[in-house]
Amino acid sequence: MKALTTLFACITLAGTLTFAAEDDPIKPLDDGEVAEVSRGTAVWSDRDYTFTEWPEDFASHRVFHRSSIGKTKLEVLRPGYVVVLTPEDQKFNQEHKLTFFHGFERVDLPPFHPYRINAERIGNSCNILQKKVVAGDVVDFGYYGIALWSDAPLPIVKEDPDNPFLPIPTIDISGETERHSIVARGTKETYQGHVDTVLMPDGKTIWATWVINHAGHLGPLAKSEDGGKTWSGLLPSHPSWEEQTQTTPTIHRLVDPDGVARLFVFAGQDFPGRLRQSYSEDEGKTWTAMAETGLKAECAPKTIMSFDEGKRLVMWCDRRGPDSKINESKGACVWESESLDGGLTWGPERVVVKTLSHWAQPAVIASDKDDTLIMLLRVNQNDYGQFAVSLDRGKTWSEAKQLPAALTGHRPAVKRAPDGRIVVVMRDTATDFENGKIRNPTAGHFVAWVGTFDDILNGRDGQYRIKLLHSYAGRDTGYSGFELLPDGTFVATTYIKYQGGPEKHSVVSTRFKLDELDARLP
Repeated sequence: MKALTTLFACITLAGTLTFAAEDDPIKPLDDGEVAEVSRGTAVWSDRDYTFTEWPEDFASHRVFHRSSIGKTKLEVLRPGYVVVLTPEDQKFNQEHKLTFFHGFERVDLPPFHPYRINAERIGNSCNILQKKVVAGDVVDFGYYGIALWSDAPLPIVKEDPDNPFLPIPTIDISGETERHSIVARGTKETYQGHVDTVLMPDGKTIWATWVINHAGHLGPLAKSEDGGKTWSGLLPSHPSWEEQTQTTPTIHRLVDPDGVARLFVFAGQDFPGRLRQSYSEDEGKTWTAMAETGLKAECAPKTIMSFDEGKRLVMWCDRRGPDSKINESKGACVWESESLDGGLTWGPERVVVKTLSHWAQPAVIASDKDDTLIMLLRVNQNDYGQFAVSLDRGKTWSEAKQLPAALTGHRPAVKRAPDGRIVVVMRDTATDFENGKIRNPTAGHFVAWVGTFDDILNGRDGQYRIKLLHSYAGRDTGYSGFELLPDGTFVATTYIKYQGGPEKHSVVSTRFKLDELDARLP
């Protein structure tokens, strides 16, 4: 991290300036006002705290939003950069919220004291966070933060290759827009939400289903006939789908013991959970009404695997225990259920793994050598991800164990590459939990992990990570469909705020091959 050599070579100004409205680069959305940083100027409207001398590194960062000390909410009126100063003190620190949920990045300058409480007492030492913004963006955060605006950026912390927290490299392809295709574009009014996909046997047709609004109502369907390069637009489903609210759907192609294939869409609903399903017997042209499975789950199953030469299907899903409240995690578990008729009916659930979180959202991958299965688990608290192991094709499972930070994320989806390696896509939630610092430039974005089955089994970090897509809404992304085409192309599809501005989340696909990314490694 570069030294702030000019920390005490400061510019001192007097007086207070409030901008004319037509010149403001930002607009308060609370009771605040736009003002200019000057020594002695009040920092907040409801405190007597005042700015100290201003470091030369912040010479272009003088426009600020004077709000109450407890709330800052502003709208950006022209492109530039919003910088937030937030106390190092964890009691008041906003870094986790701003980085994970709002897309801010840590500035490569040491903390400093921007204000005084009174003549005898200096204020908090503050960390520095920055976000590139465009007209229409809204910045909203809480206690003790100072929001600045500038048309000039500050240097951002780069990934440390010697960082023991994330010791493997990250390849950033998020800006390579030629890889991207829009399944459904968000608008100012419409939020395209959590998505899943399924690849058909022809190796090129992909179906996608998602929800409107965050974990909202199910309904949209789309189809690609060229491996995710282009998409059909909205296709008809069944009217009963829109009745499925507060859900995150999954879509699967399941084959019964007689060889009959059906497309299934699953939707969990209503805390503590009712799992429902709808299916199509004509490759998506028509669908049955949503029907109860008799199983309990808020989140639909990400993994359904076939065993015994197709005679037995096993799904893994999660739910909170009967004593849980909506925001608690008492008794949370992963259960499995079997179907002997291709998914038309399901047997009783059987608890197989206790979890540390009220969502586990399990994804299961099988060894290509023996009967071992690995289950990747989300941990909702700020902690490392978890995994469990079965040595007998799911009959028994180990207790959950800790994953390395490099493989920590929400709602993992997993595939095996043609060369046998394992690729996992997820919402990146890796934080330096032990030291309480975010030392991860891809935190909150849509990423992939590349490694081997044995890497996971033995708790190793893996080979490298990939930043797939940049989230302009921080951590609100990552529920995804994930497919492997016959030529080795991976197609990862997620919901994400794809660009700055007032437009809400879109459903977006991105494509990549491991051999081309292997060549970019140091």
